[in-house]
Amino acid sequence: MITVTISINGSPIFARSATREQPMQKDGKYPYDVDTGETVLHHPDDGAVTLAKQLLDTIHEPGSGR
Repeated sequence: MITVTISINGSPIFARSATREQPMQKDGKYPYDVDTGETVLHHPDDGAVTLAKQLLDTIHEPGSGR
């Protein structure tokens, strides 16, 4: 499991978690099941920071138009 949290003054304002429970795909990427029900694909060679950024990209801020 991986969890990414954004905090301001010690108070979490956004968090996203994902688990890797499915086998690697043919392209070498693993599907991660995000707590939103979405799935992101990540290659282990890309590193944890890349995975964290992918998880942050699933956060939709209220009023951001996304």
